[in-house]
Amino acid sequence: MDTKIHELPNGIRVVHKYIPYTRAVHCGFIINTGSRDDLDDQMGMAHFIEHMVFKGTAKRKTYHILNYLESVGGDLNAYTTKDKICLYASMVSDYFGRATELLTDITFHSTFPSQEIVKEKQVISEEIDMYRDMHDEAIFEDFDDMIYPEHSLGKPILGTKSSISTFTQDHLRAHLKRTFLQGNVVYGIVGNVQEREVKAVIDKYLAPLELPTGETIRMVPNLTQGEDRKVEISTGQCHEIIGGRAYAMRKGHYVPFLLMDNLLGGPAMNSRLNLNIREKHGLTYSISSFYRPYQDSGMWGIYFACERKNLGKIRKLVEKELKSLADKKLGILQLSQAKKQLIGQITLGYENLLNQMLGDSKDLLDWDEISPFSDYVEAVESVTAAQIQDAAQEIFRHQQVSRITYLAG
Repeated sequence: MDTKIHELPNGIRVVHKYIPYTRAVHCGFIINTGSRDDLDDQMGMAHFIEHMVFKGTAKRKTYHILNYLESVGGDLNAYTTKDKICLYASMVSDYFGRATELLTDITFHSTFPSQEIVKEKQVISEEIDMYRDMHDEAIFEDFDDMIYPEHSLGKPILGTKSSISTFTQDHLRAHLKRTFLQGNVVYGIVGNVQEREVKAVIDKYLAPLELPTGETIRMVPNLTQGEDRKVEISTGQCHEIIGGRAYAMRKGHYVPFLLMDNLLGGPAMNSRLNLNIREKHGLTYSISSFYRPYQDSGMWGIYFACERKNLGKIRKLVEKELKSLADKKLGILQLSQAKKQLIGQITLGYENLLNQMLGDSKDLLDWDEISPFSDYVEAVESVTAAQIQDAAQEIFRHQQVSRITYLAG
């Protein structure tokens, strides 16, 4: 499965991987801009644009956009993160050209009708309310604000009701001109479509596009002091996150910390936090850890929900797990099992061809290269117990740790 990269004269890069054993194809534009690139007085703009591209182009109204692929069993979707906007589609490979034409139309030829802007402000306002009413979601947004105060990485992806209320057609167009730049756009293709068809389709739809030149400049977040924040809520459960800064992607002990995070509180039911706090003591239904590396920073945390009377007990047990990782190296068998688990998980994730398309495209945007899957496996295999202990000591002991608690009232 050779991966081919084409760079068009307009600066768009196309990454293509031919997979003959599937009948489907996954393709999409991944743009190197997200909520961290919103202007200070336009929080939520990237996410707002992600919604608005479905609302009309010069030749399509919303219905035609939504029906064009759905009518042949395809799927059209999008999402916004702190540093990316992804607009993508999955369909039977016969309709690859149709999907590419549609994605190109909505990504670069949206007209942002004024009446649709008004409606979408209300829709996103409802979305903001929905997430703020979900305490297990809202606390993560507040935690971001603690870890990255006064920085765009700490701002909510959706923005605020106040910020989105000011958006105009001119604001949306100006944001696209500022962020949808030549070097910021990759079109990814993975599936049963051969090189000659890819070339014909991109020459027809992507090559004629004219993108502005420029460079996205991102401010590296400063280190901050730890904070302990408490919020009273009217609910039956408390929610808490403890954590702080961690390694940026591909920096320091990035891979050892990734492995340690998976061992500590990853998705598997045999994580240390799940076994020792939920299964052994029965103090919580939900407890997990997370690690979010960016190109220039990173954050980690442990989330759990519980009855108020159990907060202190869980905190002590969490501290015990962190202390154990910092004080004692993993044994040979423990390390081997941890590696096998993580490698198995990333292998299963890689089997998803949509994940491959998105992952390859992001690699190309972030690093100007696409790492073969074997590199990820080798990186995990090469981790030592000493590296994991060093990472635990550096992050859990020497970095400032913060805590936010939603206290049930």
